[in-house]
Amino acid sequence: MKIAYLIRVRPDLDDIVPGDVESYVRIHVGDDGRYSAQDLTRVADVDAFVIGMEPVNEQILAAAPRLKIVQRLGVGFETLDLDAIAARQIPACNIEGVNKEAVAEHSMTLLLALAKRLPQASKFTEQADWAAARRLTAQTFELKDKTLGIIGFGNTGSSLAKRAAAFEMKILYHDTRDVNADVAKALGARAVSREELLRSADVVSISTDLNDTSRNMIDARALACMQPHALLICCARGGIIDESALASALEEGRIAGAGVDVFEIEPIRKDNPLIGCPNCILTAHVAGVAHETTMRIWNWAHDNVRAVVQRGERPRWIRNGV
Repeated sequence: MKIAYLIRVRPDLDDIVPGDVESYVRIHVGDDGRYSAQDLTRVADVDAFVIGMEPVNEQILAAAPRLKIVQRLGVGFETLDLDAIAARQIPACNIEGVNKEAVAEHSMTLLLALAKRLPQASKFTEQADWAAARRLTAQTFELKDKTLGIIGFGNTGSSLAKRAAAFEMKILYHDTRDVNADVAKALGARAVSREELLRSADVVSISTDLNDTSRNMIDARALACMQPHALLICCARGGIIDESALASALEEGRIAGAGVDVFEIEPIRKDNPLIGCPNCILTAHVAGVAHETTMRIWNWAHDNVRAVVQRGERPRWIRNGV
């Protein structure tokens, strides 16, 4: 089988491609968001697309008449034109739940680091400013009996809730889709409206995907609902948070802190408004990229491609109804 890897930031691809891939090409869009004519000719005979964060749209689909499956490396699939792919009767797949533990752990790490003011404490301690480091404790808090509000109670959201429950946090959640009621009940998690969650939570964590409903969901109005001492965590998708509105809320002290792993424009630009904001921890879209998770993602993706290309089977995690 021949695979086109639509991926920009994987330097060790040669070490990852399995031996049963007869040949492969690697391409990505240019700064204008389009594929070059030269790259389009390279996908003319490929059997599968394996996607990082590049778009799969009419332009590249028309150039790949032998295509049998579009496989996303990870959970999100907002860069895929599902209708255009379905029109060709090609399944478009993600990998459901593959990195839920890693993302939940990263979210919990950001929560703890913000609650204990660890970046500031480390900086003051390295400067041998013992008094300043200790003064920070007046702004720190225990997690026990605090309320964690989770927007999106799917695989990742419920995995975060399990970790928060171990810290004896109270858990609220909001989801527009059906959730695992048994998991919610076991954790004592209570379903509420989004507005009640924002008003009541000491920590708000975003675990939903990016769609028409969630885009810019955390805007100035939503941030105004949060308590001044509240923290915001987002390891979901860039575009859910209005970054300028969040920067203003942090600068003006209307919320106490934020941990953000995903951005509307990635890689993050030097003029991103969140850079330099007080009590804001930024990470480079790495929440779901622990070593074990990375290997699992690649293995599951290639297994799904094999199911279609080599065995003629129906793949897992179809997202476009084909």
